[in-house]
Amino acid sequence: MKISVIVTNYNGQKLLKKFLPYVFENSTEADEIIVTDDASKDDSIKYLKNIQSKYPKLKIIHHIKNIGFAANTNFAVNKAIGDYIVLLNNDINPQKNYIKNSLNHFKDEKVFGIGFAEIGNENWARIFWKGGYIQYNQGKPSNKSHITGWLSGGSSIIKKEYFLKLGGFDTIYKPFYSEDVDLGYRAWKSGYKLIWQPKAQVFHQHESTISRFPKRFTDYVKERNRLLVVLRNITDPKLLLENKLAIFSRCLLGPNYLKIIRAAKKEIKKHPKAIVFPVLTDKEIFSLFY
Repeated sequence: MKISVIVTNYNGQKLLKKFLPYVFENSTEADEIIVTDDASKDDSIKYLKNIQSKYPKLKIIHHIKNIGFAANTNFAVNKAIGDYIVLLNNDINPQKNYIKNSLNHFKDEKVFGIGFAEIGNENWARIFWKGGYIQYNQGKPSNKSHITGWLSGGSSIIKKEYFLKLGGFDTIYKPFYSEDVDLGYRAWKSGYKLIWQPKAQVFHQHESTISRFPKRFTDYVKERNRLLVVLRNITDPKLLLENKLAIFSRCLLGPNYLKIIRAAKKEIKKHPKAIVFPVLTDKEIFSLFY
């Protein structure tokens, strides 16, 4: 069994300097640690090359053109040698034994991946249907492992075979947001399990580069991708009707939502259908989290 750690990066030199040493220190089980850089304009690559002799496990992927979080991660997973892949944001400080405390769950062949517990926010993700959309919130605090609606793309460990089978993160959600919710939903629908493990702890500084984008742009991307998750994944006729009614209501409240609809449909035309191997129905998935 081999393990790869993947750290995604975009203009995060300061974050790499701050957190990457902890990744090496507390990822002793890893056979390699890959930093995959999405065409950073700062000195991220220069910094990584300068420390490569100090950290023999370090491998660097450098994209010349920015391809977005999903494609960047998918590319690195394909290049990784690990059977199990740890996915980390560049502002994550993993704690001791975070990998070790996750691996036991993979004895269950249906487990797709394990979500880490972010210190100060140690809750699993609950998904449910309401108001014509997939909704989510934090589940009840627990000191035991629990099923979770999805796995954070920057704070989890996944089985490479299953990740690739589902095509990884759907690049329709470029540049960011909702790709992990989408993958989690497709994994559940395909009959896999997602687990949250409170003993696999990480500290998330929340200094990601997303926060540097204008709020108006990030709000637009959130709404577009929230709609895309429904249009790409929900197949239940009743739920789809509820979504259409919800869309109509939003359009009545303001014309701006028409832009969201057009943008979502434009992206759907440009991308192939989502990869899923249906085992559970939509209602069966939501019933798991009642």
